[in-house]
Amino acid sequence: MEEQMEAVMGNMDSISNFSNAISVNLSDSRQKITKLSSVHNLLTKLQTLFELPTLLRKAIQMEAYPQAVKYYSQAAAILSQYEHVNSFDGIRDDCENTVKLLIHALRDTLGDPEITAAQVVETTDMLIELKVPAGDVIKLYLDTAHVTLQADIDAVGSPPEEQDILEFLDTTGYAFLGSVSLTISTYKSSFCENTNVTLPPSELEETLSEFAYQHFSAYFEHMQSRFTIETQGPDNALLVRGLDRFYRRLQPVHTLLPSASLDRIASEIVTNTIRCRIHYFSETLHNHYSETVSDVKQSLLVSQPAQFEGQNTLSDIMSTMKASLVGKLKLVLVNVKEFISADITFANKPYFRGPFCVHDIKQGLVLKYIDHILQHVSTLGDNLPPSLLLVMARLCLDFETNTISYLSNLTEEMFPPDQSAVPEQLSPTVTELTSLAHDTVQQVLTRYVNVKGLSISQMIHTSVKTRDWLSAVEPRNVRAAMKRVVEEITELDTQIGSLFEEGAVRGPNSDSSRRALSHNGSRIASSKYKYTPSDTESSLLNKLFNDQVEIFGSIQFTKLSILTGIIKIGLKAFLESVRLRTFGKFGLQQVQVDVYYLREYLWRFVEEERLLNFLLEEVISSAVDRCIDCHYGPSVIMLLCEPN
Repeated sequence: MEEQMEAVMGNMDSISNFSNAISVNLSDSRQKITKLSSVHNLLTKLQTLFELPTLLRKAIQMEAYPQAVKYYSQAAAILSQYEHVNSFDGIRDDCENTVKLLIHALRDTLGDPEITAAQVVETTDMLIELKVPAGDVIKLYLDTAHVTLQADIDAVGSPPEEQDILEFLDTTGYAFLGSVSLTISTYKSSFCENTNVTLPPSELEETLSEFAYQHFSAYFEHMQSRFTIETQGPDNALLVRGLDRFYRRLQPVHTLLPSASLDRIASEIVTNTIRCRIHYFSETLHNHYSETVSDVKQSLLVSQPAQFEGQNTLSDIMSTMKASLVGKLKLVLVNVKEFISADITFANKPYFRGPFCVHDIKQGLVLKYIDHILQHVSTLGDNLPPSLLLVMARLCLDFETNTISYLSNLTEEMFPPDQSAVPEQLSPTVTELTSLAHDTVQQVLTRYVNVKGLSISQMIHTSVKTRDWLSAVEPRNVRAAMKRVVEEITELDTQIGSLFEEGAVRGPNSDSSRRALSHNGSRIASSKYKYTPSDTESSLLNKLFNDQVEIFGSIQFTKLSILTGIIKIGLKAFLESVRLRTFGKFGLQQVQVDVYYLREYLWRFVEEERLLNFLLEEVISSAVDRCIDCHYGPSVIMLLCEPN
């Protein structure tokens, strides 16, 4: 075994020696082969350099731009290595000229509006690999994208007239968003994510943001104009869906480029549009109020519009008017509530949980509408039908009593605000409007009392002025003017009573108190009206120390108070008219008859009988002072005033 192992080792040594001998013999040949291989590689490179201009031109002609860039990239290092050798100057110049043609061709490709996103990425990579400055490539790409985006923006600015807002957003509006999204994503793939681009990421992002903002500004301007037009249309649901679709489709673009603040601008457009819509609804409410008042006025003057047909009392007319005004406001609130529906994308924004509910709806729509009604009622002129003043006064009284608080609570239930997003309380408040309603009722009722009081005063004054009281014949009846006054007051009692409560009576309204005037007349008759200076002085002293009657006093919101104000004005006119006339025997008797008649029928229409007695006694006293003869006794007066 050992002998065999020794034999094997001997054979291995022999083979090793033989191999070394062969390596020594072939070393010169190996060096020559290596040198020849190096020369071959060099010649191949030189051949590539010599053929490079031709290969580049051929690739450009065949539009095989990636192959041309590959050829140039492979040869660029060799040209750079041998740039000091003058023999290569011609090749280098020829290659540079050809590369310029290649860059020009790539620029033309990048400038083609029909280029695809993949082609853009490939072309920009080739330009950057050809050492074209990244800023120039970016500018070229954005200039190309601008052409497409501008065409889309122009289409947004002049859409077909027959398109509604949803069709417009699905076609013309969506085309721009698709183009700009593609532009942004391609830009990021080509430049922001390209390792060959050496520009700072912040600079690349800023350039893209400025480009996007420039085009979105024009796009948003057109969209705001279109939405503003839509706010004047009747279909609110269509506008809500349009705004939601517009806002929702902007979200992917905002995700691509958050630095452009597109979400904030879109929210502003939605907010501005909704405020325009609320203004439209506000104008609609104001117009509806004006039309309703006009219908009420016509129903009180001439004809019965359909809305008030078959209604005979002022109470019915006022109730229908109030129901119409409140119902219209409720309908508007239902329409506006669509803006904060659960399926609306932008409804969860802070604006719609605070300023929208409080400022735009409650303050800007509901309370402003109530304020508009109250302000208009407070400016009603005396040339309107007095019954319209009465109806409007009752309407404002209902507003003060319950309508304002009811509408305020209803609005808060339909539009519950997020307390953390509620703005500061604005004017007018519910308390301020309630106070304004009270003042308006007071103002309108005072105007109504003055108008009706003036009408009755003119009736009485004319009847006194046009009669010859010195040569009057013996009275046989109450004058027609006095009967007309009582009829007018009775008619007013029915009208006012249908709208206002009776009111409390102050002081006794008994038969004994109503006989006071007759006894006073009897007392005056016995004196033959031959007053002495002491009697006159005593009468004047009594007037000084008695409570004075305030003719134009404050009016309470009751039927008796309103009628009392009217009667006081009429009797005051009666008194002043009597003081301007001179009476004979029968003239004084006629005044006594008229006064007794008024007393017998007007006591039930005043809230304090003492005032009626005082004014009527003043009329008789003034007539006695202006009389040159005596008068009837109480029994004759009562006989003449008995109903036929």
